[in-house]
Amino acid sequence: MSAPEVAIVGGGIAGCATAYYLGARGVACTLIERDAIAAAASGFAYGGLNPLTGAGIPGPMSPLADWAFELHQRLAEELAAADCAVGFRHRSTLQLAFSEAEAAGLAAECRRLSAAEGFHAQALDASAARRLEPRLAPDIAAALLVEGTAEVDASALTHALAAQSLATLQVGEAPSLVRCGERATGVRTDQGVVPCQAVVLATGPWRELCPALPIAPLKGEILRLQASGPPLLPSVGWGGNYATTKPDGLLWAGTTEEHAGFDAKRSAAAADAILARLRRTLPGLSVGAVARHTACLRPMPADGLAILGRLPQWSNVYVANGGGRKGVLYGPAFGYALTELIVDAKATHDLSPYSPGRFG
Repeated sequence: MSAPEVAIVGGGIAGCATAYYLGARGVACTLIERDAIAAAASGFAYGGLNPLTGAGIPGPMSPLADWAFELHQRLAEELAAADCAVGFRHRSTLQLAFSEAEAAGLAAECRRLSAAEGFHAQALDASAARRLEPRLAPDIAAALLVEGTAEVDASALTHALAAQSLATLQVGEAPSLVRCGERATGVRTDQGVVPCQAVVLATGPWRELCPALPIAPLKGEILRLQASGPPLLPSVGWGGNYATTKPDGLLWAGTTEEHAGFDAKRSAAAADAILARLRRTLPGLSVGAVARHTACLRPMPADGLAILGRLPQWSNVYVANGGGRKGVLYGPAFGYALTELIVDAKATHDLSPYSPGRFG
């Protein structure tokens, strides 16, 4: 396909990664965003990069997660060469267990993760875990140390991808597509029509342009806290919660999960719940004031799997969505895969498990 004008709706990491990889192939893009780059989930996410666990892992999401992790490492080098600091660093994780059942679960995870190439998993008893991090709760039953995982500054990465893509940014609402037969010939916005030869929908939980796709918003909140004492090395997790010291010197603690529609307001109840879990896992940590409290809406597909590929009944409209709690991890893979579909009309990786067509 000769270099088309591609309209990308959505300025989060999926849309900006698509613009970046299309730009690397010489394809001109327009990014259409109602607010600003990284104004939603991509701008507030912790940015943990762990391809070993999550919805659909192990399972259909594993190949995509592994590939995405490789792309993040390449991107860190590419963007560093362009003087873009994105905060990529390898960061170990320490998962805790407070009961025998949780400890048995970690033991099973250790056996599975020990086979993962490029990673190292080690089961620790309570004493060994507290030697690693003395501020842990005294009643933990066991822990699992995983080395080889990483993290990134999600907001900085998203902005860097947009800047290096050289895409044109258009701020405004995009209520509909302009259609001619099975092709989209443009995106109708409140500023006028953006003509294009292909469209990418990377709109997160907002489904106005693809209402048939079963994606729902999952609200999540994070606290960034002042904390005295040495930084947490490694990050500490329990269940779906985590605490980690970021390069900004703040302790990031989260996260919540709430099905609250499109309510993205911060909640005192969520803050209290995060602080309670933090005190449960790390009672020896001296925590001060809340430096920042954020809330965002993650796009959760009904079956837990990413939605990636061409929309049925359209010949040139593509979707990059459904990353859920791991959207920052998947973003580069979304962008790279859609670039291949648009430019080469095929992808080097099997995208069939993530096809939008699976919903009928």
